[in-house]
Amino acid sequence: MVRAGRTARKLTKTAAQGGRIVQVQGQSPYTAAFSIELITPEGATELLQRRRPSAGENPTAINAYAEAMREGRWILNGMPIILSRTGVLLDGVQRLRACIKAGVPFLTVLAQNIPDDVLHTIDQQRRRSFAGVLEARGVPHAHALQSALVKLIRYDDNKMLRGAGTASWSRMDRVLRSNPDLEQAVKMSLESEATILSEAVRTPLLFMGFRVDKAATRRFLDAIVWPEKYTPMEPGARIRDLIDMTRGDPATRLKPVTLYALCIKALNATFSGQHARSYTWIDRTANPTKGEDFPRLEGYEGLDDPGHGNDTEETARSLRAAVERLSQEENVYPLAIETISPQMAEEYLVHNTRNRKIVAAHVDAIDRDIRAGNWMMNAQPICFSRSGRLLNGQHRLSAVLQAGEAIEVPVMRGLPEEAYATYDIHAKKGPQLGAAFDSFGDKPLIAAAAVLLWKRELKPAGTRNAKPTPAEVMRIVEQHPRLLEMRTFGRKMIEFGRGSVLAYAAYCIDRDDPELGRVFLERFETGADLPRGHLILELRKRMQVLRRERTSQEEQLREILSSWARFREKPDLKRLNG
Repeated sequence: MVRAGRTARKLTKTAAQGGRIVQVQGQSPYTAAFSIELITPEGATELLQRRRPSAGENPTAINAYAEAMREGRWILNGMPIILSRTGVLLDGVQRLRACIKAGVPFLTVLAQNIPDDVLHTIDQQRRRSFAGVLEARGVPHAHALQSALVKLIRYDDNKMLRGAGTASWSRMDRVLRSNPDLEQAVKMSLESEATILSEAVRTPLLFMGFRVDKAATRRFLDAIVWPEKYTPMEPGARIRDLIDMTRGDPATRLKPVTLYALCIKALNATFSGQHARSYTWIDRTANPTKGEDFPRLEGYEGLDDPGHGNDTEETARSLRAAVERLSQEENVYPLAIETISPQMAEEYLVHNTRNRKIVAAHVDAIDRDIRAGNWMMNAQPICFSRSGRLLNGQHRLSAVLQAGEAIEVPVMRGLPEEAYATYDIHAKKGPQLGAAFDSFGDKPLIAAAAVLLWKRELKPAGTRNAKPTPAEVMRIVEQHPRLLEMRTFGRKMIEFGRGSVLAYAAYCIDRDDPELGRVFLERFETGADLPRGHLILELRKRMQVLRRERTSQEEQLREILSSWARFREKPDLKRLNG
């Protein structure tokens, strides 16, 4: 039985008449707490005091929710009110406002103790990299730690060769919590004198070696730093010779993965005392004939990674059986944090009957996030009815199947069949740009400009999706800071077109030629001191017409960029006197 936390008990009263929620032991990397609560208008008022500064109102959603609550049509559907570990309200603002407007309590799932980092993953909205999350937590050496995590997880998964994917945030978080000695290994690596050995290789090698034989690992690294102290056949000294011979020429310089493989072979030789004259390794994916598998470090048992896709089929069956038993109890809603493999997704989709049509573009978008490691578990569950019918989550399950990779997600069962119709009225969210932008008023404009950039410059060939995922929008904003700066131009020129179009166009122009672009944009903004018929004056007129006619973004953008191209081609148009 999952108990409501102290906060929930203070703000709400438990809805004994409405049901209870049971959490079956899953593979959650968090100590999240789920309960079913009756939220009163007074409790909703107190919870709203904890909302994020950028959490706005959606009048349409509020009115729809309030009407359902007043008329007694509100149905518990598994979508939670989410509170972070620090007590911040991450999701549920519209439902809480509706409760106050309707003046009646409503029954809901309450998820507590959810990491603050997860804000950017609600509706699969993400920020930066996992290192950014670690930095926000105050973890030292965040980027080196993330790099080591990725290498070690790939090593454990036998995916060191080409084409390896990126571990998800949720898995990296779980591994980090289960292997506290990794942070110490990173610190020791950064303080090591063996700097001639790439940090990307040195850190995971030190971590692995220390788990097998600390003294031998220290000897290996010392021989790399001071080869003259050892015999010529000393493995560390041989690796140092190899580094010295290859590092001067980019054509012969060892790639990190190759150096990592060679170091593992040499460290094995250090452990055993059976030294070789030379150490070689050829990537099998690059040379199927002479290549070999990535070497294994003798005695190293791998990371402690509880619950990662290595559960026996018997354990998985036991979990499902326990859930099914609980589902038969009256007013019980079992919930488990599950690692859903492609095989499990296929099984769950068998129960996807009488559901909405699957939108292939939406599946593609989630698929891209999963493959890029942009999936992080949050409190939003996949939902099943008491009869076993899949009510919500078909796109996530389809994406798992399409990506061929597992994800972690809450799964809730035993819900009423009537809940099916309620998911469509839940408010859709736009991209979240992170806590740093909470007080920033131009988020929609920036997000829209980022979408334009993605469509024109980054959209993968053959992609059915018309828009980037929220995670991709976040990445664009972070990687193109000049796009942010151009929002001011977009706002000032709003009478000539959509702010997002003007901001992105200004970014393209500035990127093409900063100096000449400044002249063009200044003249476009003011129209001052230009002779009649000048290209930029004509552009201003056409843009105002297009604005009045509500033409598409593409048409507006095409007009600006074609005028810019003509401006660059004609030297006489560049002179300041027009």
